[in-house]
Amino acid sequence: MKSVKTESKISMLLIALFIAGLIPIFLLGRYDYPSADDYGFSAYSHVAWMQSHSVIQVLKGAVETVIERWYGWQGTFSSIFVMALQPGIWGMYSLVPWIMIGAMTCSTLFFFYVFFRKFIQVRPAIFVSISMIYLIFAVECMVDKIQGFFWFNGAAHYMIPHSVALCLFTLLILMLIEEKKTVRRMVLACFLAAFTGGANYITALITLVLFVSAIALLLFMKQKQKCRLFLLPFLFFLAAFLINVLAPGNAVRQAEMTVRPGVIKSILLSFYYCVGYMVDTWFNWTYFLFVFALLPFLWEAVKTFGKRFSYPVPLLVFIYSYGVLSAMFTPSLFAGGEAGGGRIFNIMFLDFMILTILNIFYFMGWLYRKLGFAEHVSGSCLEKADVKWYLLAVLCFGIFVGAMYAKVNPDYFTSTSALYSLKTKEGREYGIETAEREDVLKQAVESDAVDAAVPRLTVHPYLLFWSDIEEDAGYWTNRSMARYYGKESIRGIER
Repeated sequence: MKSVKTESKISMLLIALFIAGLIPIFLLGRYDYPSADDYGFSAYSHVAWMQSHSVIQVLKGAVETVIERWYGWQGTFSSIFVMALQPGIWGMYSLVPWIMIGAMTCSTLFFFYVFFRKFIQVRPAIFVSISMIYLIFAVECMVDKIQGFFWFNGAAHYMIPHSVALCLFTLLILMLIEEKKTVRRMVLACFLAAFTGGANYITALITLVLFVSAIALLLFMKQKQKCRLFLLPFLFFLAAFLINVLAPGNAVRQAEMTVRPGVIKSILLSFYYCVGYMVDTWFNWTYFLFVFALLPFLWEAVKTFGKRFSYPVPLLVFIYSYGVLSAMFTPSLFAGGEAGGGRIFNIMFLDFMILTILNIFYFMGWLYRKLGFAEHVSGSCLEKADVKWYLLAVLCFGIFVGAMYAKVNPDYFTSTSALYSLKTKEGREYGIETAEREDVLKQAVESDAVDAAVPRLTVHPYLLFWSDIEEDAGYWTNRSMARYYGKESIRGIER
């Protein structure tokens, strides 16, 4: 009971830290407004709303966008459908951080709940602590914070499919654990699989790899009955994926790419870039702090699982994880010869941290069995004084070093960047300028003016500003905004 009480206090502290970090992010979200592709991908939907105020017409506009883009630009139909429904259509763009962080949080909690609570059967506080540690680092250390949480178009194309894919495999794991399927769960799994197959190619490729790996492993283990749970969702995924990759628009987009390494070279480069990004970018002090913070809780999970699993070939598990992570680099390298942009690295980073947790758990389990700890370890390590001092040292180190980094660069963490924008009032000024511009455009719509001239933005907060229109009405962002407001042209003027 004493250990459970200690674990509960720690988990509550971690929940409080997570929520505290979200407060400035959500406060800054009040000043979030659409930009760039937000306008282009939701133009039909917004015009439909302005003309009819009908949700049905808005959905028809989203479908029209999907068809147009599928033929003319890209095949990712499920992502495009979501992008066409950006909240700015209804004047609720400030919900974007809530949507993106909410999707990431819910899918993560669902995954860790099924894995650690339902499968490993750890105590609730251990599951909560592991989840909160992951979420704190995921939110604060996101690679490209604006594309992860504040810019709907970029986040909808990557963060939402990532969350959907995580929910898909969590649901399949749950059905395997309980050795039963229901019509409701199967229908949901098929829907999630189809959505993932029509999303960005990084998420879709990893989903394909995991599906094939799971089916092959179950067949190897002679678990044909369990293998059947995967077949119907896999077929839905495969159908959606083929519709995605065979879209005529992909060829149009590829024609604009000057560098295309080819399949074999792209795969080889993927392994190279994966090592490079892990060593040069991801292996920093925050990552090692993340690992050190997890160790006592993962050790408790290993002890809870006990001797129910033998943890064979841990090196092979690590190699497989490296292969899965490397595969995430392949689509971008194949399409354009580059490893990817910030929004792509965001989901790579999230999967990298999940794989880190699973690999540490597996390796610690192997040590637990190999070195005979199962015969000597009893009680919760969290009730021991040295472990409490260890966790306190990790917390103090994180606060001290994090404070120094945030002092030099407030944008290093998401929460401190939001606090800085709130404190300096640059977020508020950005919101005022953008709101004034939208008022000008709404007045232009009401007056039936063909053209419009609006002031360009002078304030560029790190988390809020993605791009602006130009003086040239023919620039792509200007044309996107013009379509969104039903104008022939919009040009930017100096404020």
